[in-house]
Amino acid sequence: KATPFSAKCNVGKSQAWQPPKKTSLTLPTTTSAHQPSTTTTTSLSSVTVPPEVLTSFLPPILGFYRSEFGVSYAYGLATALSGLSILRRFSPATNAVLPMHAMALIFYGTRLNVFLAIRTLLSARLRKFIDKIEERAMARGNRLSRTPFIVSCGLLYYGLAAPVLFTSQLTSEMMKPTWILPLMKTLVGLEWFGFGVAALGDFTKTFVKQTKGDDTLVISGIFSLLRHPNYTGEMIGWTANSLCGLVGFALLAKAASSRGALLKLIGNFAVQSLGLLGIIFVLLQATTGLEKRQQEKYGDQPEYASWIKSSWGGWTFPAKPEEKSDGKVELDENQIEEFGSGI
Repeated sequence: KATPFSAKCNVGKSQAWQPPKKTSLTLPTTTSAHQPSTTTTTSLSSVTVPPEVLTSFLPPILGFYRSEFGVSYAYGLATALSGLSILRRFSPATNAVLPMHAMALIFYGTRLNVFLAIRTLLSARLRKFIDKIEERAMARGNRLSRTPFIVSCGLLYYGLAAPVLFTSQLTSEMMKPTWILPLMKTLVGLEWFGFGVAALGDFTKTFVKQTKGDDTLVISGIFSLLRHPNYTGEMIGWTANSLCGLVGFALLAKAASSRGALLKLIGNFAVQSLGLLGIIFVLLQATTGLEKRQQEKYGDQPEYASWIKSSWGGWTFPAKPEEKSDGKVELDENQIEEFGSGI
């Protein structure tokens, strides 16, 4: 009985099937660095679901258990696992950019989850706040009603990992002209810088609030320059990540050998674009809201006025017409950014 491999060995022959000769089992040699072997192609094509789909869409399931977990721990977990998956499946020898690009996602996700765990452990106020979020989520419907939002989170996380997928498919031969490699290294370096700024902001805010109280206005350290370094840093990091992906997409599209391969690249690029737009929208919304609440809460304090003049608030949405306020500032489900990073 013919096997799939033996059928391939007899393509174009009219006679009945014959057992393949021993020499026909020898794998073809690779003529260039960017041409995978027949064995590799067959193995990858047999994968029904790309690993990064699983690493992106499975962590948000935590949101069924606790609503807030879908956009906090799931965010970090999906990011770190996707970066690790790509780094393990593709050889770092493929190009000089891939290792640091993938490790940026691993660093960001791991650091975020460690920070979230420590932050929750140290702040009784935050633990009550998370419980309140869950109570309100349950009041809006049962756990299954969260499915559309959880799926959208998975799509967002896949979009954030897509740029590294592009980088992982590049070879040295594709990275021409010569300025492409320095450009991509610069973008990855900028990504690390942004994530580093966010990490420093989270650490500083947690330390100050733990030592001086949750209601303390943090204006020291990096906050003396950036009023919201965690969000500003993330915007820098994710934008640089996507720009690196854009360069990778352009190079791969140029080298695409078939229409099907090109369409697949375009599909991943579309998801990448949605991922960037989604995370930037969330971060802009968070920064704008926090800027407004801080003004309402601390606006009558001299140190706040001085801080505003000497620091930058980062990117925000355009200011809306001022609404009358009764002067009361209450913590609600939209104010988790008071405690640091997290969507």
